[in-house]
Amino acid sequence: MIIKEAILLSLKDFPKGAIAREVYQNILDKGVFKFNSKAKTPDSTVSACLGTMVKNGDTRIGRYQNEKNIYCYYLSEYSKNIGKTTTSRTQDSTIPNVPFHERDLHPLLCCFLQHQGIMAKTIFHERSKKDDEHQKWIHPDIIGAKFVEQTNPISNSLFKAISKKESLRLYSYELKRKIDNDYELKKCFFQAVSNSSWANNGYLVAFDINEELKDELARLNHSFGIGFILLKANPYESQVWFEAKDRQIDFKTVSKLSEINPPFKDFIKSVEAALTADEKHFTASKAALENICDKYPKLDGDIQKYCRDKHIPISEEEFTEEI
Repeated sequence: MIIKEAILLSLKDFPKGAIAREVYQNILDKGVFKFNSKAKTPDSTVSACLGTMVKNGDTRIGRYQNEKNIYCYYLSEYSKNIGKTTTSRTQDSTIPNVPFHERDLHPLLCCFLQHQGIMAKTIFHERSKKDDEHQKWIHPDIIGAKFVEQTNPISNSLFKAISKKESLRLYSYELKRKIDNDYELKKCFFQAVSNSSWANNGYLVAFDINEELKDELARLNHSFGIGFILLKANPYESQVWFEAKDRQIDFKTVSKLSEINPPFKDFIKSVEAALTADEKHFTASKAALENICDKYPKLDGDIQKYCRDKHIPISEEEFTEEI
């Protein structure tokens, strides 16, 4: 376990947030992390790590200032218990050329999506029927599904019965390692437009992008509705620059993809099974869908190891090493 994982575990005990010192003391009390005996100020290390997580936009935590103007930190899942929050983010997207494959980024994106409640699966265009190989621009890189659920089982059943259409969202993602200039942006963006026509929401995702293209991305997003996600080596710090616009599902394209690509067909069948399942069988149906989705590293230490193994560049601020 690395210090960041210990911090997240400690914050579970503070539904209304806690100052850094309380987080540190709870780590000691729970005995979940052993600080280096030579460390002179381990409490300051915890405080610095919390600040770095917020600065880098880690979506798992937030912070606010209490009545004494001291920062209190909390898990994002507890945000309903917290009033108005203040966070700060910075962006550094300059990544050198490194020997990793585009598909090495898929587990990181799936990790980010799962944190947003979206179950995701890679679609390999090479598994489509051979006579349709030339239609690569119809294949999304990753597809996703999100079930909009109510907190109460009774209201959830009623919600699904009245509005099944609103209880499911389908997503499409086109993922790129790097987008460096306007020509590359246009090519990638309109590939995403083509590949996502079947879904409720379509996104272009990049691990590295020239920030001077942000204004053009905003224009394209406004005109065509494709969203943009900046993916980070630590997926919990990934940033949604532009939200995708909602649209109706294109069932003709869904049928086309189902005919030529077996994994896509299996995913859609599992989504339909979960959507139409009664409350008694919904959990099992959803678990079956999750079982065919991509596997990904979940803990910070595992993500860090994965990036190193795949030669995906990471910055000092994205991960905090064992102390």
